Amino acid sequence: MDHGGGRTDIEREWDVLELDGGPVVPGVDYEGEWLRARASAVKLNTALSRWGVVRERARAQAGWASDGAGRVTVSLDCATASELARLLDLVADGGNAA
Repeated sequence: MDHGGGRTDIEREWDVLELDGGPVVPGVDYEGEWLRARASAVKLNTALSRWGVVRERARAQAGWASDGAGRVTVSLDCATASELARLLDLVADGGNAA
């Protein structure tokens, strides 16, 4: 209950913090998962850069889910998404254009 901005009940830190829209779960290694997601995002951004994709057109960003699992979110403009889909299709077909 709130009386003029003060708390009358004792709240633990994890009861009031939220990550990715969900409450922090005690004992979940959010930092470790985020660091793994960050390493993956850096690898993907580096690979995209080697293919000549500029950061403004494609970007991988590290994050985490509410259960603490690491996540990498990729944001692409439409042209880059189409080009990436074509490249992935070529790789899946063993380099043979359809």
